[in-house]
Amino acid sequence: MPIKLIAIDMDGTLLNENNQLNPAVAEAVRAVRATGVRVVLASGRPLPGVMSFLPQLNLVSKDDYAIPYNGALVQNTATGAVLIRHTLSYADYLKIYALAATLGVTMAAEDEEAMYTDAPEVGATIMHEALSTSMPLRFRSPLQLNRTSEFSKFFFAGTKAELDAAEKQLPEAVRKSFYVVRSEDYLLEFLNPAVSKGAALKELAARLDIPASEVMCLGDSNNDISMFEFAGTGIAMGNANAAVKALAKAETGTNAEDGVAQALHKYVLED
Repeated sequence: MPIKLIAIDMDGTLLNENNQLNPAVAEAVRAVRATGVRVVLASGRPLPGVMSFLPQLNLVSKDDYAIPYNGALVQNTATGAVLIRHTLSYADYLKIYALAATLGVTMAAEDEEAMYTDAPEVGATIMHEALSTSMPLRFRSPLQLNRTSEFSKFFFAGTKAELDAAEKQLPEAVRKSFYVVRSEDYLLEFLNPAVSKGAALKELAARLDIPASEVMCLGDSNNDISMFEFAGTGIAMGNANAAVKALAKAETGTNAEDGVAQALHKYVLED
């Protein structure tokens, strides 16, 4: 079956070890898109952190889409039309805020406009997330947030050891009420239970009338697993974790070795 839709994770996959887009990778994506194959960036990043890379990849047309927030949103990159939206409420925010206080970890929330935290001292993780994703960072207490707010996701930020400990203490009720995923060692995310990259990719493929057998994905981390469970062809990065590699059809080079470009040339451009 020919590949008609490709979903590519960003951090650790599309982007190199410095969170930059290598020329060889950008060229390969443009070459694939020129053949008519759709390429979708699927990321835990908020929308601005995804959109900033799309012009370099020629992925800004009425036939192009992006999957930010780990699948909480699917949007047309040219018109801005939202195809899929699964958000969290202010009541959800209060639950996770109270949990963060109980576990002694720093929490932040995101909507489509900004990132919010009331942490008295903003650590390097939250600052890094705000800068790398081009999201304004706003300091707000729960009382300062609008009660009608709709959030794309919440996350705990901290060291690997801090989040390992917090993850082990999550109540079962929280795991049932939210999609909980460790997108990075330093990020533990909470999303609408209907959300995952794989769920968004599946719904987008259905709308485009593309079967799973004609979908390919590339990724490296736990929040990519749901894509590998859906796509007919899953290619793990050389730097992917063991869980991702176990589900993959094949493995390509690392993100430092232009692994995405290698995979696109081998499985799509066939040169």
